[in-house]
Parts: sequence; structure tokens; C-alpha cells
Amino acid sequence: MLDQLLKAADGPLQEMLAGMNQDNPGETASALESSLGSILQNKVASGDTSALMEMFSGKETSAGSSIVQALQGDVASDLIGKLGISKEQAASLTAVAIPFVMNFFNNKVDGAPQANEDIMSSVISALQGKQGKVDAGDLAGALLGGGGKGGMDLGGLMDMGKGLFK
Repeated sequence: MLDQLLKAADGPLQEMLAGMNQDNPGETASALESSLGSILQNKVASGDTSALMEMFSGKETSAGSSIVQALQGDVASDLIGKLGISKEQAASLTAVAIPFVMNFFNNKVDGAPQANEDIMSSVISALQGKQGKVDAGDLAGALLGGGGKGGMDLGGLMDMGKGLFK
């Protein structure tokens, strides 16, 4: 599910990367999404939800935040292998791209009619695989504006999802 959510940022991320004169913004965006998604999923699996809480908080995430700093090294290391870039290039890229992606979702959550905390807890719950409260497929479909089974109702999350990613 997290990879589906991160794909929603693909177009804006590619535009941002093109503005940074990246040779292949599509390949770089894909590598960033894959790396960030994998690292976030591993953190959630180990019980560390702080980065996801930040990503769906609806509040601005600064490049200097402790969450960005904590993610930067792991994502940069992964990008070095995937893209064959230098440590310095990877560090520079992640310093800009991680807060960009985090704020892409923060801006969407902040503009949604649901309470930020409801969205954040629903996303985290789905990624942790908690049953009964939320189905991960339905949540992804709702947040991406369709594709879910339509059976999820967390106080109108489906309605929120339709307008979240325009």
C-alpha cells in the first residue's frame, strides 16, 4: 500500500527533480519512491511509526527535522546502489527529496475534510496490518481517489479520499 501512496507523488517529484537538472528524473523519482517506501515499511514493521506520523501529520516538515535526518542516510545509501551516484549526490538529493515527499502528503492531509489525526492513524493502522479497523487496500484506494472495494468507512474517510489527491 505504501508504494501506491508514494506513486501519487511521482509527477510532482519528477518535476522537482527536473528542476534540479537530474539526468533522468523518472528513474530517479522511481528509485526515491522505492527506497523511501521500503525504509518506511521496515520502520513500521519494527514499531517505529514516527516518520509516517510526520508524513501524514498535516504539518510542514523542514529539511532539518530529526525525522528527515534519520531517513536521509538510509535512503541515500540505497540510492547509491540503485542509481550509481556518489555519496555527495545522494546526500544532496535526499536532503531535498525527502522533505518534498513528506510535505506533498502533509499538504494533501491538511487540505482534507477529515481530522489530520484520523488520517494519520488510519494510514499507520493499515500499514501495521491491523484487522477490523481498516483494510489496507480500501485505504489506499480511498486516498488515491478510487480503486478500493468501497467497504471502508472511518467517519467518511472515503469522502475525504476522493478529494485528497486531485
